[in-house]
Formats: sequence, C-alpha cells, structure tokens
Amino acid sequence: MQTKDNVQHTEHGPFSYKVLDKSAKDASGKDVNYSEVAVTGKLEFLSGSELEKNFCDIIELKSDRLVVNLKDVSFINSLGLNFLLNEYEKCQKKNIKFFISNTGSYVMKVFTITRLDTIFKLLKDGSECVGNS
Repeated sequence: MQTKDNVQHTEHGPFSYKVLDKSAKDASGKDVNYSEVAVTGKLEFLSGSELEKNFCDIIELKSDRLVVNLKDVSFINSLGLNFLLNEYEKCQKKNIKFFISNTGSYVMKVFTITRLDTIFKLLKDGSECVGNS
C-alpha cells in the first residue's frame, strides 16, 4: 500500500481529521485508489453543516471507496453515530463504497450494542477495502 501526498487536516472542536489519498493492489495486482479519513479525538460534538460540507466534498472529489479510520477515536456518542450513518447513506446514493476501519474496543462495543456492526462494513485496516465490495 502506498500513501499519496494529498493530505488535508481539519479540526472541529474535540476531534480532528485528515484526509489521505491511498492505493493498494487488488487480487489481480492492479492498483486501486481509495480515500481514507483518519479521525482523532472524541466524535461527540459536530459543528453541523461545516463538517458535513467537508465530508461531502471529500466524497465528491475522491475515488469510489471511502474508509473512515477510527483508530484514534476515544469516545463516540449518538451524534457521532448519527453522523456516520448519514455519511454512509450519502455514499450509498453516490455509489461510493463506505467502510470503517480500526475501531478500538470502546467504539466496537458501541457499534455492537447499537447493532451498527451489522450495517457498516468494518475492516481491520483501510487497505482491505480493495478486496471488499
């Protein structure tokens, strides 16, 4: 897997995120591009339309695969879950494959309790999105 140089970093209250353009090889050896949003902090307070606009821009400008990396998210509440569900729905409408990677034990427990683990495609690593449909 290689990471390209295009990185955006944005802060929103108790969390921040950066956008990475990445690629990985599929089973046939072909490079497949995807976008990864690495979120850091507590996904609990959203600054409304500004944040949604940023994610919409990411989705519109990048490949047909979006991975939200939650490795460095220490807390998530109903607002954060609702945000992820909204992004998932936006991606579905635009035929963009939506994945979540690197959930820590706390976030995974929240996904399991809310049964969102049955809705989201969860990956151990973002590059796994290349072999997933």
